[in-house]
Amino acid sequence: MKHVIVKAKVNSETIKGLDDEQLEALVYEKACQLDSGTFGERFTRSEGHVLLCEIFATAVLDGEVHNGGFDQFFYQDSRLLPFAVEGLKKIGAGAHAELLARAANIYAENEGRKEPANDTDEGDSGRIHELDPLDDEYYALEETFPLRVRFVRANIEKFFD
Repeated sequence: MKHVIVKAKVNSETIKGLDDEQLEALVYEKACQLDSGTFGERFTRSEGHVLLCEIFATAVLDGEVHNGGFDQFFYQDSRLLPFAVEGLKKIGAGAHAELLARAANIYAENEGRKEPANDTDEGDSGRIHELDPLDDEYYALEETFPLRVRFVRANIEKFFD
């Protein structure tokens, strides 16, 4: 079976009739395509692209923290940190942004002092255990998904191609 990659277009026509999950997937796909250069385009410094990157970064952060904690976000996607902080503020997730800033400080303080790999504790090599309580705080906060969707719907014209 042949898999065809289609360029994601985010505009008033493409979002008509989309439910929240479909809208999030469309915006995420568009951002992934720009992030990876799938169609020869990359994120630029335009207002729309910066905003898209910020929304994308909040979704990446959420997925990484729920999958492996702040450790995973910093190890996989630390380049998105400033975009995630700004995106969280824009969608109305100030508590998440403050928590991320605290986690970033802990990560920066401990980056050079990561625990050596321990053969008896597989999958735990290099973890910064000071981040664990912040993971728990993040899980206790409201979900960012509805905040992202509400923000995108209210500002869709800023995401147009």
